[in-house]
Amino acid sequence: MNNESLSENLSLVQETVVDEIPEAVRDPQKHEEIIPTPTDNKKWIWSWMGIVILVGVVTLGLQVQSNLNQVNASSPQTKTDSIKAANSSDTKTPIIEPQKNPLSDLPYSQIAEMELAYIVADSDVRLQINAAKNFLKMLDAARNEGINLVALRGFKSKSELETLLSNTNTIESNSPDNFSPLSYGEYITGYAVDIGDKNAPETYQNVEFENTAAFQWLKNNAAYFSFEMIPVDNEKGVGYEPWHWRYVGDRHSLETFYLPNIISEESELIPENPEFNKDE
Repeated sequence: MNNESLSENLSLVQETVVDEIPEAVRDPQKHEEIIPTPTDNKKWIWSWMGIVILVGVVTLGLQVQSNLNQVNASSPQTKTDSIKAANSSDTKTPIIEPQKNPLSDLPYSQIAEMELAYIVADSDVRLQINAAKNFLKMLDAARNEGINLVALRGFKSKSELETLLSNTNTIESNSPDNFSPLSYGEYITGYAVDIGDKNAPETYQNVEFENTAAFQWLKNNAAYFSFEMIPVDNEKGVGYEPWHWRYVGDRHSLETFYLPNIISEESELIPENPEFNKDE
């Protein structure tokens, strides 16, 4: 009996001691094997799968957002570019306006061919008959004083003037290639003539003609033969043209050059009155 009691007491002591030792530091029994729990493996697998799925979702979301931003950014730019292209095409398209012929509104009429005469036999310059006769007298008078006048240009038809006009660039300066349409228009009357100094051909139809002996002689004597230099008129674009002279020795020539100005001045002086237009 004593041996059995002792055995039971030892068993109780061993159980009590084992129970009081923490589980983490217990020595495994020789017959126990450490085998990983299947549940723990599944947890790790699902955790990694969740992480992969999360990363994929985030990446996909960022890609979609980037694509949307590109679409939104490109749409208004395309519209703007199309508008700019339309505007640029409109800007580049030249507006072609018909050019007005500066000789179309001349106050002068073209003289008839039968009223023209050559100033001298060896010249191709023609003037109205009375103007030609008086120019020849002036030519002889100047020659007697050692001045060699030469006629450079006389009558020109309107079609000839238009051809000259198409070959010029501007009308701002006084030179053979730059002219005033109004002064050029005087050639169709047969009364206008360009005069030069035969001793200074470099001054033909040039402002430098004013420095020649021929010009000084004309200033002092041309009026005796009913010739005058074309007056400067800035409002009408007529500059200083010392080579351009015109005959004003008869009624028709005076009316040709001065009557349009008189009518224009009188029309400006007459006040507008609606009573003048009413029938009495």
